[in-house]
Amino acid sequence: SHVASEMGARFMKLDELERFVVEEDLDVIVLAVSIVSFESTVKDLIPHLQKRIQLKGTNSLPLIVDVASVKEHPRNILLDHLPVECDILATHPMFGPDSARNGWQGQAFVYEKTRVNKILLKEKVAAGIGDENGDGSDDEGASSFFDDKDVCEANVEGMDRMERFLSIWEEEGCNMIPLSCEEHDAYSADSQFITHLVGRILGAQGLRPTPIDTKGFQSVLKLIENTNADSFDLFFGLYKYNRNSGYTIGRLRVALEGVVGELLQRDGVMGVFGDNGNRDGSGDERRTDGG
Repeated sequence: SHVASEMGARFMKLDELERFVVEEDLDVIVLAVSIVSFESTVKDLIPHLQKRIQLKGTNSLPLIVDVASVKEHPRNILLDHLPVECDILATHPMFGPDSARNGWQGQAFVYEKTRVNKILLKEKVAAGIGDENGDGSDDEGASSFFDDKDVCEANVEGMDRMERFLSIWEEEGCNMIPLSCEEHDAYSADSQFITHLVGRILGAQGLRPTPIDTKGFQSVLKLIENTNADSFDLFFGLYKYNRNSGYTIGRLRVALEGVVGELLQRDGVMGVFGDNGNRDGSGDERRTDGG
């Protein structure tokens, strides 16, 4: 509570959640919880939001913002469970205490304006991501695109509230990136998740500094340090709740086997990876040069 006080904020315990949601003059609620516990947190919040509606009306509902590291999963939970009158803003600040220790200037902030005044705002499908034609065309099954101009005057207040929240980050110098939740997760699997995956794999090898470290190896050790400093819950959440992560793991396996297979083939070794880099299940390695 003293930390909150130093920040000019008021700390409230979880057992005061009802009083916080129902009685406080709330404009925005930011759900800053782990991916693993996100759904249970939302379900705990719902009865209090419903009570607020009963006592103060639907116009009193706060904007609900999530800051999870995956986006489709929390988006679906919020749309499935929250009262339809709740506006939703999906966000992901692409940085943390370590990477932004010197400020937010230039740090990426991804967001999707998901719902305002019961209107679902679907982002345009980017070429090459969930778009069979690769041209962003709006075929059957593709998302329709609504930008701010498509929202009628009745929704100006809700849009303004979203913009005011986003302006906090923009004024601090963040690189503001509007992106659909689907696009975010597709990009994230091959950037954020694979970074954590490789960092965890290398960390499991027990790599340590040596007297002859190159700059490249020092970068490897920094990667291990950064990724393993995060909780395993975060790593697990990036895997379980992003439907693209399994494909990333599969491609990494294929790439590893291909690279190692090429090494073995050039060295004249036959066996575990075979001539073409694929496992043959023999469990041994034999050199053809008698070595």
